Amino acid sequence: MTKLTQSALDNLFKTGAPSLKAVLFYGQDEGLVEECRERLTKAVVADKDPFRLVELTPAKIKEDPSILSAEANALSLMGGRRVITVRGADNFFTAVLKEFLPSYKGDALIIVTAGGLKTKDSLPALFAGDTSLAVFPCYSDEGEALKRFVFQSVSEQGMTAAPDVINFIADNLGADRLQSRSELAKLFAYMGNEKTITMEDAMACIGDASALSIDQMLYALSGGRQKELHETLDRLFAEGQSAIGLLRSASAHFKKIHLTLAKIEEGTPSVSAVAALFLHFKRVDEFKRQLKMWNTIKAGKALELLTQAERDCKFSARPQQLICSRVFLQIAQAAVRNGKT
Repeated sequence: MTKLTQSALDNLFKTGAPSLKAVLFYGQDEGLVEECRERLTKAVVADKDPFRLVELTPAKIKEDPSILSAEANALSLMGGRRVITVRGADNFFTAVLKEFLPSYKGDALIIVTAGGLKTKDSLPALFAGDTSLAVFPCYSDEGEALKRFVFQSVSEQGMTAAPDVINFIADNLGADRLQSRSELAKLFAYMGNEKTITMEDAMACIGDASALSIDQMLYALSGGRQKELHETLDRLFAEGQSAIGLLRSASAHFKKIHLTLAKIEEGTPSVSAVAALFLHFKRVDEFKRQLKMWNTIKAGKALELLTQAERDCKFSARPQQLICSRVFLQIAQAAVRNGKT
């Protein structure tokens, strides 16, 4: 089984993984990790029989490694497969499993959860390399995956929504699965017996979870993607984001670019300079590409423009959104202009 696809994971939620010894869910989206753990546990122990559910902590196993074997090989008093859950594991658990799994002949399913490990770390690698184990990395929902999640959630409630409404909801949900489900639950409760979700319904209920939209806007800005910049900026203004707040977000973004470029010019390897920012892994490659469009002089000028625009918003009679839009357009045009001065 090894590394699970989404369709294979959905099948496990139906069958309860009868041929597997253990499954690992890990990743930065803690909400999705917990949701996967709950669904697989329910697939094996549908009635939540406490005699078939055991939770062990990494600390307890580290203190007494034999406890895992004892619990996994114990028989259920009333029959039925048991689930052994180990939450918050890390790479130390690899050695424990390597010692335990080869001789394990029991029936219990071991579900392990972990945080933001890397694919090549020892624990995910162990699960990916053994056909009796399975692993599913839980990345934050975004883009088309987030739209599919929204559409599926709406459909499961027996409701419908036009594509533009689905897109709006997806654009304004957070990256964490539990947060997204919480926002959707508010929307479904608001709808009552109504089955068609309109744009007005969505705008009235989906909370302020626009961090993804701001992030998208910032990378469109520094990447010179003017159409995408215009669309995301309009959406953010429609949601009530302030011009000054967006200008400050842009300043923080360009300070990262300026600082990274300065380190590289001083001799720091680009990989190390970018790693020091602790960017979301899905933004690292894009950030590296955009660094090639800028240098310290050009990024410094962008910072000067943003500072002046914020000052104008505070003391000029012109509309703040107009000031913000114009300076963003100016910077986006500079990003794609030939030359770095």
